[in-house]
Amino acid sequence: MPSRKLVTLLVAVLTLGLLAGCGGGGDEADSSTDVDQLLEDTFSGGKSISSGRIDLAVSLESDSGQPVKLDLSGPFQSEGAGRLPQLDIDASFAGGGQSIDAGVTATSDQAFVSYGGETYEIAGPIFQQFKAGYEETAKKSQEQEQDQSLASLGLDPRRWLTNAKNAGEAKVGDTDTIKITGDVDVMKLLDDVDGALEKVRSLGVEGSEQLPERLTDEEKQQTADAIKNLSVEIYTGADDRILRRMVIALGLELPEGQATAGAQSADVRFDLQLLEVNEDQDIQAPENAKSFEELTKKLDELGIADLGSLGLGVQGGGGGATEQGLQEYSECIRKAGGDKAKVRDCADLLTTP
Repeated sequence: MPSRKLVTLLVAVLTLGLLAGCGGGGDEADSSTDVDQLLEDTFSGGKSISSGRIDLAVSLESDSGQPVKLDLSGPFQSEGAGRLPQLDIDASFAGGGQSIDAGVTATSDQAFVSYGGETYEIAGPIFQQFKAGYEETAKKSQEQEQDQSLASLGLDPRRWLTNAKNAGEAKVGDTDTIKITGDVDVMKLLDDVDGALEKVRSLGVEGSEQLPERLTDEEKQQTADAIKNLSVEIYTGADDRILRRMVIALGLELPEGQATAGAQSADVRFDLQLLEVNEDQDIQAPENAKSFEELTKKLDELGIADLGSLGLGVQGGGGGATEQGLQEYSECIRKAGGDKAKVRDCADLLTTP
C-alpha cells in the first residue's frame, strides 16, 4: 500500500537526520539571510550534535475516527565518536483502543527497559554484545563517510524543497532559530529516501533488513498521487545553523476502493525537536530495577517472545536466565554472525533446565 510505505519512509527521514548530526556555521543569521545559504549551512555537515534532548511527536487523524499518536522524548549524551551514547528515552503510543508506555535507558555500562510502570535491567553480557555491534557499525560508517550529514546519506532537502522561504526568527525551546518554510517535490524526496535506505543497509545496521524496500517507479507515482498536500518547516540555529526542529505535514487521499482500516483519507504530522543541543545531560541508572529474568517472564506472560524490537536480538526464555547461561548466550550470538535462525537457537541458553 503506497500510503503506508510513505509514512514509514518519512519516519526514516527523520531518524536518519538525527543520526547524521547535521549543522553548518558562520555569522549569526536573521530574517534577511538568504534561504539557500541557510539550507546549505544546515544540511552540508561540518558540526556534530553530541548531546541534547529529543522530542518527537507523530500523529495521524483519519476519516475513520481512529486517531493514532506516538510520542518519544528524552536526553542523550555522546560517549565519544563511534561509541554507544548514553540516553534515557520514554515512548508512548495511543491508537486502536490501546495505550502503551515504554522506555529505554543506557548508561556507560548498563541498560534498562521499562514497560507497564516497571523497570527491568538488561543482562550485562547482552548489553555488551549489543554495544559492540553498535560500535562496529559506527566504525564502518565513519570509514565510509568522514563528513556525516544528511547530504552524505543521500538526503538533501535542497533537491526536493520547493518555494523555500526565510520565514523569520522563531524560538525552539530557549534557542533562537530561523524558520524555513517550503513545499516538497514528492518524487525527488522518494528518490532521496530510496538512496539513503540503501546506504543504511550497506552499513549492516542491526535490523536494517526490516527497513522498507526500494519503491518501484509505479509505487512512487501511486504515492505521489495519493498525497494532496505536503509541506515542511525547518528551524535552524541562528548562530550555529544546527537543525533544531523539523515539521512535516501531509494529507493522504486514497483512490476509491483502497481504504485502509476503514480510512479513505488521513492527515499525518511529524514534529521533531532537538533541545538543549550540546548541553551536558545527566543520565543515571534507574533505582529498584527488576532483574532480566523477570523481564523474560513478563514477556512470556504477554505472549511476546522476541526482544528484537529493543535492538537486543534476544528472546524470552520462560525458565529464567543463569549467569553461566548469559555468558554462553553472548558467545553464541557472536558465533551466529547475524544468522537469525542461529540467534533464535541461542535463546535456549537463557533458560534453566
